[in-house]
Amino acid sequence: MGSSTDTPTGYVAQTEWPTLQAMADGFSEHLMPASSKLEGKSIEHTYINGWRIRHDFQAESLTWAIVSGGEDAGKSGTEPYKAYEVRAGIFLIDFYKESYKELVSLLYDESTGQVKVCLSGFKDNDKAERRTYTVFLDATHVHSSNDQKPLSAFPETTELIGKQVLYRYTPRDAYHHLYLNSGTLTWHCVAGTEKDIADTEQARYWKLSDSLYILFWTETVMPVESIVVIDLKEMRSTGRFLCWDPKPQAVVHVRFGSQATLLAEVDVEAELRKPLRKS
Repeated sequence: MGSSTDTPTGYVAQTEWPTLQAMADGFSEHLMPASSKLEGKSIEHTYINGWRIRHDFQAESLTWAIVSGGEDAGKSGTEPYKAYEVRAGIFLIDFYKESYKELVSLLYDESTGQVKVCLSGFKDNDKAERRTYTVFLDATHVHSSNDQKPLSAFPETTELIGKQVLYRYTPRDAYHHLYLNSGTLTWHCVAGTEKDIADTEQARYWKLSDSLYILFWTETVMPVESIVVIDLKEMRSTGRFLCWDPKPQAVVHVRFGSQATLLAEVDVEAELRKPLRKS
């Protein structure tokens, strides 16, 4: 007979979790091809913090410039980037600002001019542990020539709540997500390098278009910040994560894609409105 200290089958202690680099190997297998549709174009926006920023797109690099606002006004830089057209005219643009040690992801709707900036970086806590953070900025105005147009932000949404989705990143790796409420999700690796590892994390959701969502989550155990576009019409996801992997002491930046399957959908609030069954 086993003792009470036996580890149950299906449970993986945190000390046995693989490195994030090992976990993410091959995750680009289902990543959609990068788009060249922004090449030669420029976009300029004022954001909610008052900064006015221009992005000029070349074939494989973009140049960012802080036109005005803040202590960094006048600064600029050129970085390699990838742009993924997640839906017609809607792009996930991803680039790493080496001088700032920050990963920038732009969600950009070309037809409306709307932009959400997701900026992830690193900071050390009071235990000298390196952790991650993400800051969000919404564009309030888009500029063209001498004209400017006010913009609304992509709205936060509750449409993912109650959904259970399976994401298959490779033939080997599959993850099950359950979106619990407007600020929490649970993930569970059902196959692959992290098999049987699971956790519950802080999350946020925004709606880009019909059945097209931005998902953000930040992990509790590992220093990971994820930005994912979920397309429940085409049944796929496209995203990136930035993390500090404490085992090799290294930055890990991975762009990934998956094939998605909607497993279930439960309206908990509707169920709670129903009377209890008689005992």
